[in-house]
Formats: sequence, C-alpha cells, structure tokens
Amino acid sequence: MLAIWVGKLVAWLLRLRGHDATSFPGKIALRLSPNLLRRFGRQLRRAIIVTGTNGKTTTTSLLAAMVSQQEPIITNHKGANLIQGIVSALIRESSWTGRLHAKTAVLEVDEATFPLIADSLPVVVIVVTNVFRDQLDRYGELDTTVEKLFSAIRKTEACLVLNGDDPLCRHLGLRASRKTFYYGMDRTTAKTSARKQMRDGQFCLQCGQELSYEGFWYGQLGLYKCPACDFVRPHPEFLGTYRGRTLTFAEDQVPELELTLPVQGLYNAYNVLAAASAARVLGLWADPIHAGLAAYLPPAGRMQSFAVGVPVTLNLIKNPTGCDSVLETVTSDPRRKWVVIGINDLAADGRDVSWLWDADFEQLAEDEYLERIITSGLRAHDMALRLKYAGIQPHQIGVIEEMDDAMDKAIAEATAAQANVYVLSTYTLLHPAVQTLSEKVRSDESQGLAYRTSVS
Repeated sequence: MLAIWVGKLVAWLLRLRGHDATSFPGKIALRLSPNLLRRFGRQLRRAIIVTGTNGKTTTTSLLAAMVSQQEPIITNHKGANLIQGIVSALIRESSWTGRLHAKTAVLEVDEATFPLIADSLPVVVIVVTNVFRDQLDRYGELDTTVEKLFSAIRKTEACLVLNGDDPLCRHLGLRASRKTFYYGMDRTTAKTSARKQMRDGQFCLQCGQELSYEGFWYGQLGLYKCPACDFVRPHPEFLGTYRGRTLTFAEDQVPELELTLPVQGLYNAYNVLAAASAARVLGLWADPIHAGLAAYLPPAGRMQSFAVGVPVTLNLIKNPTGCDSVLETVTSDPRRKWVVIGINDLAADGRDVSWLWDADFEQLAEDEYLERIITSGLRAHDMALRLKYAGIQPHQIGVIEEMDDAMDKAIAEATAAQANVYVLSTYTLLHPAVQTLSEKVRSDESQGLAYRTSVS
C-alpha cells in the first residue's frame, strides 16, 4: 500500500513540474515493493503484450484504441516499456488502495524486459512486430534478441500474433509450438528490385543457408524461402494491401475491411495491420477497429505533426531498418523540405552509433526537393560526416549541436521558403523536441488569439 501511495505522490509532483511521470513513479514504488507488478497482475483478467524492435509504441496505441471501444483498459501508450514504466501505468490506473480500474491491460514491453515480467501477468496474446538489429551494446546480436523473446513466450500460455513477412518472427513461431496467427502484406505489393539496405535476418535460422527472396517490402521483410530446407514464408491468416492512404484488411471467409490509415508510411501500415490482426484474435470486428483508428492519436514523436508557421513532422530514429523506413517517407514527400537530424549516444539511445553507416542516408542525396540538412546532438559531427559520404553536397549540410537552436534555424529558413520541416532524432532528444515544438504551437496560438482580440 505504501508503495502505491508513494508512487502516486511522486507522479503528482512530477506532473506539477510539467513532466510525464511515465517511469519514475514505478521505479520508486518497486524499491518499496519489489513484487508490486505481480500483485497488480493478480487483479488482471488478461494482458495483451506488444513487443519487437520497431513499431511497438504505435502498434500498442492503435490496439489500445481498438480494445478500449469495447471495455476499459490499462495501457502504457507513451512508450515507457521497461518494468518501471509498466508499473507506473498500473499505479496511474489504480485507486489509493491499489485496486485497478480495469481488468484488461494492453502493454508495450521492451524485448529485454519481457522475460523478466512474463510470468507476473496473465498474458493471453503476444504480438511481435519484427526483429531487427537495435542497440548492439544493450541487446547484442539478433539471435540474442530472438532467444530473449522465446524465453518470455515459454513462460506463458499465450497465443502469438507474428509478422509473417519477417523470417525471424517466422522462426520464433515455429519454435514456440503453440497457436500462432501470422499477418503480412499481399505478395502483389512486394518490390522485386529493392534498394541495397541493411537486411538483418538474411540467413535461415534453421540451417544457416542464405535466404532467397522473390520480393521485398523493407529490411528483411519479404517473400523469403530457404533453398536448402523447408523454411518458407507462411500464408498469413491476416493479409494487408497497402495503398498509400488506406489498407485493405482481409482474412479467409470474412468480408474485407477498408481501413483508413491515421499515420503515413509503409512501416505504419504494418503497425495498423498488426493491431487489427491482434484485435481480430481478441474477438473484435469492424466497428471497434474502425472506431479505434478514428480515435487514435499518434504517440509523441511518431510522425507527430506540429503547425508552427510551417508544417513540422517529428519522428524517432534508432536503428538502420527503422531509419530507412522513415527516410523513405521523408523523401517520398514531393515538397521542398528542411531536415534536422539529432543524434545522441546516451544509454537510452545506444552508445554505439555505428548503425548510422548501415542506414540508407543516400536516399536524401537523391531527393530533388531537399534544401538543407542540419545535424544536431552529441554526435552531430558524426552525423554530418555520414551525410557527406552519402553524397549530400557540403553546402546543404549544417551543424548546430543544440537541438532547439537547430530546429529554430530550420523553421526560420523553411518559413521564408514556404517549405516543410522534418525532425528526426534518437530517443533522448525526442521528448525535449516534443516539448519545444508544443510550446511553439501554443505560442503561435496565443499570438493569433491576441491578434484576433486586438482587431475585433
């Protein structure tokens, strides 16, 4: 009881000072009561877990929006996916006596954290979005991540909802030996010739042979098979056809759904497909899925838009494959643009920034609408060097180490040119950027209100 009281008090004090209180209350509460998560877990009827490398936060928010159309839920929709973040969400949704306000939890869980909490919650469905190389200093190589996920799955009796287009997810499903549902894109939409990109899962985990592909979507997601054994992409139970602004969602012997995408990009279409597939496994159908998409608000820094005189779009980048997908969205925008790239190497970002050399920044060099790039953060000069070797002209590259100053410069120049701004950053720069841009929006709105008042 004391742990919950202290957690709530810490959360109140943090919010009073303008902070989100998404992790620290749980950290303090766990010091007072190390078994607090298990105690909360005994009150839940079911927990739905979303894990994987990329897309966890967006998929969790989408699925939570869908499930909440049917019943009250608890979720950590702001992306605090370590133990302390999960406990913070549960404290927030409990009474002062520790009674939870809902019986269902939709939780984003970090891949390395999942094995530590899997047996503390009544997990009924596990969604794995994908498995890519990410933060080598923390997660290790891909097989280590797969083993961590497998060890967590083994501790539950949950059914699996897996990305069938990812050979690493397919391998996980074959090993798990339980009810498994796969989702994937319609094979007719795969690209037969793909850019040279970092492909993490290019070798068969059954026999070690290099996989062959008929087509790709991005990264190692594609139409794969092993030439040496029977490992092959499964036929997905849930099939998506991506058409830019919409996703056709299909399954056998059921009418198709035409889903309007609330966020742009192929990788976000995968997130919508994952969420809708999990919703169907949970027994939801058309109305809550459509209503959830309509009610969905993008999490902070996930293709989040700000109107600050010019349109500014903010997005997280943290590993080669995710970065490539974001860059593809940026470069597919046929409008003049300024780009700010903020790179830090703190613990939450990953100390090893060698991934910058595996990401396909050459896409920016080929973008005829790109006007200028400003690099920022602790590793601003490393990023500028990477852009130089990507073929971007030196006069297009600027370095401003302070992120706020970099964004101010880009917004001022883009405003004069009536262009757009994209801000891409690693994790520790993301939330400060959200706060700065949100303050600019509020400032613009208050100035507009003052102007309207003065002329009325």
